[in-house]
Amino acid sequence: MDGGRVLAAIETVVARTRAKDPLRGENLALLAWPGGGEPRERLGAEGFDLISMSCPLGALAGDAAAGRERETVFLALYFRAERFVQGLLPIAAPRSHLFRVLTSTHAIQTVRMTSPDHELLSDLFAQEAVTCAERRDGWEQVAEALGFAITAAVSPALPEEEPASAEETLAVILSDIAARPESVTLADLAERYSYSQSYLSELIHERCGKTFGELVREQRMERAAMLLRATSLPVAEVARRVGYAGTSNFYRAFREQYGCSPAELRAASRSGK
Repeated sequence: MDGGRVLAAIETVVARTRAKDPLRGENLALLAWPGGGEPRERLGAEGFDLISMSCPLGALAGDAAAGRERETVFLALYFRAERFVQGLLPIAAPRSHLFRVLTSTHAIQTVRMTSPDHELLSDLFAQEAVTCAERRDGWEQVAEALGFAITAAVSPALPEEEPASAEETLAVILSDIAARPESVTLADLAERYSYSQSYLSELIHERCGKTFGELVREQRMERAAMLLRATSLPVAEVARRVGYAGTSNFYRAFREQYGCSPAELRAASRSGK
């Protein structure tokens, strides 16, 4: 990435942080301060976690920082933990560092990164700064994707945590179901989280008041409704994307949840009703 863009972006992030008007989206925010150390202020919002690093300007902006290459900037990426857990669980292999972090008592921890992967993180934070500072179309989605990459990169350096309680694990499992309702199965979840299928089924029913199948169907219908409102995909393709091989069962489930057909919901959303 062009070093001049990175340097300008870092300066913008620092200026906005100083003005107590940090660059932020719905699920994340990026703050920065000159020099090393720890965050000089917190974001002031519940439900946000933090990954941070100190880095010389030269490592972030390359030759564009000539004469200032040894100046250090402290970058702090705040993110909404629930959103990041939901986004990362589908790609986290069981027993991997990332899966361990996402399913621990504290889903993702505050960490100051000084590992051998410092160069990779410098590049990711540089791209994050440019994305947040320039705020081009779709910037929040790009910023979240970079945040996912940063979180995955630091996961091997995080210390071991106590295993989550059944209640906390259930919250993670529900996020997992919401992230991939089109393909999730009870057998897959039981193996992934080291539960028997019968215990997991009973736990879900007891705590949620719904069966596993009902939860999955509900999440599939919510995703289908989103696709119908936001796209022009044929109904059969929407059904396929949410996990139905044919349309008859899809139509039946959709009408049970919304009291109308997929076509009627699409028409109503476009007429503003």
